[in-house]
Amino acid sequence: MEEKLNFERFLFGDGNVIVIDDVEFCVDRIIKLPKIRPHQLEKAVGLSVDYCKLADFRRKILDKIYECPVLIYLLFKKGVYVFGDIEPFLRSDNSYILSFYFRKEIKDFESFIERKCKPEQFDKSYFQNSRDIDTLVENGYLPSSIEYCLKYDVIDDLVIFNSLNQTAKWSPFEWSEKPEYLDMLSFTGFFWLNQVFQAFVNERIRDQ
Repeated sequence: MEEKLNFERFLFGDGNVIVIDDVEFCVDRIIKLPKIRPHQLEKAVGLSVDYCKLADFRRKILDKIYECPVLIYLLFKKGVYVFGDIEPFLRSDNSYILSFYFRKEIKDFESFIERKCKPEQFDKSYFQNSRDIDTLVENGYLPSSIEYCLKYDVIDDLVIFNSLNQTAKWSPFEWSEKPEYLDMLSFTGFFWLNQVFQAFVNERIRDQ
């Protein structure tokens, strides 16, 4: 238990690097990091690169490709996976969002993506230009959006919004399924509560 707490402290907080042998636990925690703590995506990638030296971890995290495509895409860019590893997942009818991460590697992408099933309530307004797509792939939301500001703690930019009394815009590049809560208070609370929880974990470890 203490070993797992120390792993969580490193992953979500400011602890020292620790490697543990529980592959299932590591995969479960690492794929959650980019969504819970988006600022620490780089840490998740670095740790995954190290763990991917283990065949079991490399296989299990690839099985989570639909849950955390941005992590798998960055591991692909670092040479951990080759396109042949990804291609079978792209053949799925439900790989619409995943396909955008690998659109530069897919031949005749426009025809390829037209054959895919779009997510329910998919909003085409996200796709104004190719730069928007690149930003969505990397960040989940466009920088000009209130969702992006709340997710990445861009406090200074929040002043341009007159009211938080609105519904958060669902981005399929952030959530594989539309979450039940999209009111601004719950949306903000998701990221804030995870930071509070991690502060509690860190305090608990320091007290031991």
